Amino acid sequence: MAEQSRPGPGHASGVRQTVDDGLLDKARLLDLMPGMIAYFDSGLRFRYANQKYADWRGTDRQSIIGRHCREVVGSANFIAVRRWVTEALEGKAVAFEYDMITRDEKRRVQVEYVPDFDSSGKVAGIVALVIDLTARLDINQRVAESEALFDDAFSNSPIGMALVDTDGVLIRVNANFSSMLMRSPEELVGMSFGEITHPDDIDADLCLFNQVLAGSRDGYKIDKRYLQAEGGIVETTLTVTAMRNAAGEIVRFISQIEDITQSRQAQRRLTETNTQLSLAMELVSGGFWHMDVGSGYFQTSERLAHFIMGEPSDPLDLAAYVSRINPEDMGNADIRPLVEGRVDRNRSEYRLMTAAGERWLRCDRKLVRGSDGEPLKIVGMAVDITKERDQLRRTQDEADTDSLTGLLNRRGFEKRFRQEGQDSSCGILALDLDGFKQVNDRLGHDAGDQVLVEVARRLRAAVREGDLIVRLGGDEFVVVLVKSDEALNRTVAERIRASLCASILVNGQALEAGCSIGTTWFRTWPVDLRQSLARADAALYRAKAAGKNTWRSG
Repeated sequence: MAEQSRPGPGHASGVRQTVDDGLLDKARLLDLMPGMIAYFDSGLRFRYANQKYADWRGTDRQSIIGRHCREVVGSANFIAVRRWVTEALEGKAVAFEYDMITRDEKRRVQVEYVPDFDSSGKVAGIVALVIDLTARLDINQRVAESEALFDDAFSNSPIGMALVDTDGVLIRVNANFSSMLMRSPEELVGMSFGEITHPDDIDADLCLFNQVLAGSRDGYKIDKRYLQAEGGIVETTLTVTAMRNAAGEIVRFISQIEDITQSRQAQRRLTETNTQLSLAMELVSGGFWHMDVGSGYFQTSERLAHFIMGEPSDPLDLAAYVSRINPEDMGNADIRPLVEGRVDRNRSEYRLMTAAGERWLRCDRKLVRGSDGEPLKIVGMAVDITKERDQLRRTQDEADTDSLTGLLNRRGFEKRFRQEGQDSSCGILALDLDGFKQVNDRLGHDAGDQVLVEVARRLRAAVREGDLIVRLGGDEFVVVLVKSDEALNRTVAERIRASLCASILVNGQALEAGCSIGTTWFRTWPVDLRQSLARADAALYRAKAAGKNTWRSG
């Protein structure tokens, strides 16, 4: 990103002055903004956050004010944005994108930090604006693809096509329509349809047009005659459809004009054109299903059956559909909360076998209730999100943090280890969990994941801010104590051992994990990370050989 010039004194002082003297009285305006807005001082303590910011953080605004940025956004997010925060504190306005870790998921966001200068030209604080790009990126891509398909279908349609505004003025025509009337597209655009309609057909066409505008119909079809440039007459069948915005208001009309002298040939092409237009509006791969709650009758749409089977197929029943869901994902696909009326809608993601191989589907389900409020019908829309999942996996693979625990992963560890310490001493603790395999084997991976998350939490509590905590993989962890001595190494090793010796509660069951730890200490920061870890690992093996749930120095 190109470095932006440093703003002069007072460049953002209006923001701080508003925060200090009046913005809280007008916070309703900032609460209406679609993004997260916050202000924190030069010590990185929050002085303001709008409601959107508080909602994203899962708390109320007052509990944010006065807290340090790292505490509010979490260590993983703080580490990810720290270099940009530093630049802002140095007086540079910065903008960037990154994957923010929220309570439930990772979200792609765009962030802008604007330094706020006091009257002496020093940075007094930072104005932060965070905008969620996840949905917008997905929508923009779909809109662009939809527009491209629409443009292609419109321009290459074998029949005449025209877009008409609510005043009856042509705003776009295709080549076939202009050729039909022997006029150039430039000549037609800006003309009203009345100017090119046979006088005897204007009243009928205008009457139907006004009925659509009045809301009594959505469109119409009429046989009418057009006037060519040199006075000739073209007999056509005109089909007009109203195009509406999200509020249901008519914004324009799309007209399909068929020369009925070639009706049979044009009819086949019209079907193809309508298919292209339909694809432009229904770009998403997948389809619908519905289920009658009372009878249990389930059926997919033909489109969804086609997606699954790879060719035109009869709709699938419940048994056929469920048989294609990956057994590991059956829990995600469970619709009992809807059937029992406990929720009105939910979303799940699961893998389903199709003719093209296993695909990830996101299924949005909605419960339709009867007049008595009892569950009546469930409607689901299944959308292929395989590309999104693949992209998310690649993003997670490339990230510096472990997606499950929020700790550094191996890549992040190697980067941070090179950046830290230099001339300082350090202690390295290698540890793994003694009882983790039994948890996984007995209770499954979900329980194992909960154990790992709790272990990460206890490790954070056992070390100082600034020390490095790493999940290398599985149940293997590394702790690096920055500016440590041998006594601190021993103290922290025992503290971690004791902490992880305590039971971990998972789904109502008290699980025993325990750990073995190998420690090593370096008077100066080691250059070779691999050899340093090997020394700690050697001590770890001695701890395990000593009976586990202990630590050894090496």
